[in-house]
Amino acid sequence: MSNSKNKKNNSKKQDKNTGANNKNGSILKWVVAFFAELIILGLMIVAYLMFYFDAKIGKINKVDIDEGDLAINEELDTSKQTGYKTIALFGVDARDVTNLGQGTRSDSIMIASINNETKEVKIVSVYRDTLLEIENDSGLTSKVNAAYSYGGPQLAIKTLNANLDLQITDFVTVNFLGLTKAIDDLGGITVHVEENELPVLNLAISEQIAVTGIYSDGVFTTGDILLNGTQATAYARIRSTDQGDITRTERQRDVLTKMFEKAKSSDLGTIDAIIDDLFPEIATSLTEDEIKALAKAVFEYQLGDTVGFPFAYTPITHDTKGSVLVPADLTSNVSALHEFLFEEQGYVPTSKVQNINTTIQNETGIGAQEIVINPQTFE
Repeated sequence: MSNSKNKKNNSKKQDKNTGANNKNGSILKWVVAFFAELIILGLMIVAYLMFYFDAKIGKINKVDIDEGDLAINEELDTSKQTGYKTIALFGVDARDVTNLGQGTRSDSIMIASINNETKEVKIVSVYRDTLLEIENDSGLTSKVNAAYSYGGPQLAIKTLNANLDLQITDFVTVNFLGLTKAIDDLGGITVHVEENELPVLNLAISEQIAVTGIYSDGVFTTGDILLNGTQATAYARIRSTDQGDITRTERQRDVLTKMFEKAKSSDLGTIDAIIDDLFPEIATSLTEDEIKALAKAVFEYQLGDTVGFPFAYTPITHDTKGSVLVPADLTSNVSALHEFLFEEQGYVPTSKVQNINTTIQNETGIGAQEIVINPQTFE
């Protein structure tokens, strides 16, 4: 009797365990299937977004440059820069997108250096009035922003490479109209407005309205202010306060940083609007594959320190060249630039840079000064 009961009890336990195992197995299968579906759905979304991005990317104005004619100095040890992607960024006040090239002076000149390993992005503003050698047939010195006017992005890149010992191979030019629209799409950005900036800011707002046709109210209070696209673009272009173009480049980097950080936390609808408004106002030498690669990693990028170049300079009024900023001197400034961008200690500029430095010193009488780098990180 007891054996019979034990058999029945064991049988019931086995049935119960079997049922539990079957139930657990069913749950496990359901969980696996659920996550498999999630993965498939995620891949479908990514595929859709990439397809969608492909459809949008054609709006960007593609400009080919001659990679064999970029004035990369022969003595330059390019291995020191291989871990970085260095891109020239130009801001222009073109009245339409067909005028993003030669014939328009670059109102803003920046160098973006991307560390491929850490994803840190450092920004250097090159002051537009900096006296450098323009790398065309004349080989004369002039304000650096003249290079874009004389020969478009090709000559502008050549001039930066030759004078600064860089190996820039690509550029992005943005019309300020696109900047205004993109900031509006973001819902504006918050910047700190000082009392002495208000009069010139409102004057610049009026000028922006005349250029873009996008109306905006003025700004009448100081402190941390939410600015719309027209107001923020005007703010970035103020150059008649404090140190003139020096302070203006700080504002430009501030606006760029605020836009970047706000875009990283925006929803897809906002990003879509930015793409629609900004892409048609951009010209670039980057290929579609390069743009896609940069876009995929955009949320990994971290904006690091930003600076203005040259670090040491003397403003003068030259008889033939007008009001210019003279690097004091070019070789020591270039050495400091390489330390900032590439963490290259004790960099010795090439003979090309040293020869340009001699020319500038002979023309201006300005010698070397102490180099002090004051990087900024905007929050």
